[in-house]
Amino acid sequence: MAMYELQPDYISALDIGTSATTAAIAQVDDDGHLELLGVGTARSTGIRKGMVVNVKETISAIEAAVIEAETQADIKMDAVYVSISGEHIRSINNSGVISIGGSDSRRPNHREITPDDVDRVLDQAKAITLPPDRQILHILPQEFKVDLQDGIKDPVGHVGLRLEARVHLVTIVGTTAQNIIRCVEAAGLYLDELVLAPLASAYAVLDQTEMDQGVVLIDMGAGTTDIVVYYEGGVRQTSVLPLGGDRVTSDIAQVLHTTFDNAEELKLSHGFAKFPATAGEEEITIDGIAGRQPTLTNRRGLAEIIEPRLEEILLLCRNEVRKSEVGDKLTFGVVLTGGGILLREIEEKAGEVFNADIKLGYPIGMKGLAEQVASPEFAVVTGLLRYGQLHGGAPAAGRNGHRFGNLFQNFGNQLKGFFKELF
Repeated sequence: MAMYELQPDYISALDIGTSATTAAIAQVDDDGHLELLGVGTARSTGIRKGMVVNVKETISAIEAAVIEAETQADIKMDAVYVSISGEHIRSINNSGVISIGGSDSRRPNHREITPDDVDRVLDQAKAITLPPDRQILHILPQEFKVDLQDGIKDPVGHVGLRLEARVHLVTIVGTTAQNIIRCVEAAGLYLDELVLAPLASAYAVLDQTEMDQGVVLIDMGAGTTDIVVYYEGGVRQTSVLPLGGDRVTSDIAQVLHTTFDNAEELKLSHGFAKFPATAGEEEITIDGIAGRQPTLTNRRGLAEIIEPRLEEILLLCRNEVRKSEVGDKLTFGVVLTGGGILLREIEEKAGEVFNADIKLGYPIGMKGLAEQVASPEFAVVTGLLRYGQLHGGAPAAGRNGHRFGNLFQNFGNQLKGFFKELF
């Protein structure tokens, strides 16, 4: 496996979420650290559960977030790493095998494995039959096997006759990705790469020890809840559930007969994921809507609305984790991140559901304006910056032309092979 080189150029990221769109600009300093230079956030109204439902509103949100980030950084954004999520995401584990060099039956020709061999075996591993509308987004290596030796993370330099790769393949619906890309380009930006949102979050909040010894990352956004299972340094499972924090907010609005915005404010200001015995049951006044009289509730009553729905989401997450082959080997339990987890006692509630160690995931390893993104809701956008630092090649700058040419003009037939993990 080739080592990634840190990029000296500016890195730009765009997280297009259901409730908010966030843009960020960073630079890698001389010590290899990411220095955040600018960040901007705008309310999203054109995205639902990770998919574009209103093109104009999505473009407007992107433009507003980008202008704020550019103004703060005094730098023009150009090529961007963009998140993608939604219930259209599907994943599968697969393997591929190739022979190394030629041989005859009398004198096998062992030789040293090269990066080209790794590319070839990954091509074999991704050779699966997909529906016409579905394409591969990521090829994520789990481990390699050279002849009889397995558990290899980097096969380059090993000597052998046979190379096998086990990978995790993430697939997307091509038209869904095309709609996101068109909105990005209509906002005056160039796509560098689409990145699965929870994969980006993992780059922001997990360390190598957690990924090696086993951990579940749950990123609860407004419209979706995304899951990544890591073990022995590789992604073993990814899942996207089509519900998130907005479902909790909708329950509050419906039960308390208030607006969605009021319900969101109640959730953030007074909400508990699990009402503690020591908390006071202070009354909460809810403004009347359309001439109606104000009503009253209390913090326990609010928690009784929140807890069942949150428990449902967490139980669905637990069921997804149990589908993994390594669900019982996760030393570091569960890391929760995303804007949907900003509730008091969330760790206690999640611990009750998973019966495992629970940690809240905050972005780590940032310098510069790091305090502006020191919250789980910024895990995706900061993770995109880190992803760009580690995986990026030459930026797809507009002045040099679109890196991907006209690939998306015939998206349904042309996207195959478009997204290739750099190795």
